[in-house]
Amino acid sequence: MSDRYFKNNYSDYNGEQYLNQNNQLPSELSSPIIRWIEHHLHKLEQNINQTDSSDETVYTGSAGIALLYMHLTSLFPDRKSNYISKAKLLLDSSLQQLDERRITFLCGAPGPLAIAAVISYKSGDQETANKYVNRILSMKNQALSHSNPDEYLYGRSGYLYTLMFLRKEIGHNIIDSQHVTDIFEAIIKSGEKYARETRSKSPLMYKWHDSEYMGAAHGVTGIIYLLLKVTHHESFTHLRPYIESHLIPTIEFLKTKRLSSGNYISSSDSKSDKLVQWCHGAPGFIYLFVRAYEVTGDSSYMELALSAGDVVWQRGILTKGYGLCHGTAGNGYVFLNLYRATNDLKWLHRALKFSEFCLDYGKHNLPRAPDCPYSLFEGLAGTIYYMADILNPTHARFPAFE
Repeated sequence: MSDRYFKNNYSDYNGEQYLNQNNQLPSELSSPIIRWIEHHLHKLEQNINQTDSSDETVYTGSAGIALLYMHLTSLFPDRKSNYISKAKLLLDSSLQQLDERRITFLCGAPGPLAIAAVISYKSGDQETANKYVNRILSMKNQALSHSNPDEYLYGRSGYLYTLMFLRKEIGHNIIDSQHVTDIFEAIIKSGEKYARETRSKSPLMYKWHDSEYMGAAHGVTGIIYLLLKVTHHESFTHLRPYIESHLIPTIEFLKTKRLSSGNYISSSDSKSDKLVQWCHGAPGFIYLFVRAYEVTGDSSYMELALSAGDVVWQRGILTKGYGLCHGTAGNGYVFLNLYRATNDLKWLHRALKFSEFCLDYGKHNLPRAPDCPYSLFEGLAGTIYYMADILNPTHARFPAFE
């Protein structure tokens, strides 16, 4: 074991057939996972009161657990009303203490508001849903302010994600396309300006806390991934010229940040090869390269994604824990992404092996407990989310990102 990851002693894929005719796991595989979910959901519920009551965020607060409950309604439809009630109770706590100066889905006010809007809409309360959506829309000028960065956790990209989340969950008409376009183009212009000022070799470059981060959470990879997704949407064909002029050239630049191990640097001022997790390193690059392949058809991007997937297989069972941001469950999602992109059962096998590690939750010798041990992005709630997605791999998506 290194100080960052456990040695992967699981056998690799050897021709196993995992899915039934409905593209779901057979009962001999799904039953232990369902029992694990039920047990650990009970454990989560027993300990929710231990979470920081002042943290309203999706990332580490009560709104993230509400998002988990909303997700579980598809897995346990007979418990839908119970889970929605639990989600609403958690959101009530969040909505009373929002800081609307923070404009992102994961770490700001838009996330809890968006989740509350979706639950209200799906419960038939359009008036309340509109009220929450209008509060999000009113934050546009704040999102456009030069005081905000562009990255995913704390910046404009997190606000843009919120808009696209609402369009998907409620309907395209809920958010005017011009509102999305304005935020999209503000991110482009900001990246152009900084790249020009720093004489970057990339047409777009961004910084956060005085560092040019490369990964998904704080860096260029997460921003470009989201921009590519927006351009690929049928409502935003007018933004597609940016693919060739800005996005693909930036991805070509990011390809040069590959280390000899196949991992990727976390920031432009670091050559360290320590981090293999969603927020920094190879996992975030996988989502970007898969999306670039889907948009362009260029197989070289898929080759890079597959190579990075091998890095995650080798070094992705993390001593930091089981969570989404920097844990084993978060890394398992890249295999589900690669499985959907390739239809190769090797990647589903690898995702299942990472879930097998999570089945022994709490039994491994971790250096220290997560700061927020029951939260969505650092703790148990995120691991439950991953285990639920394993049961239906063709529909699995990394929460609040994919």
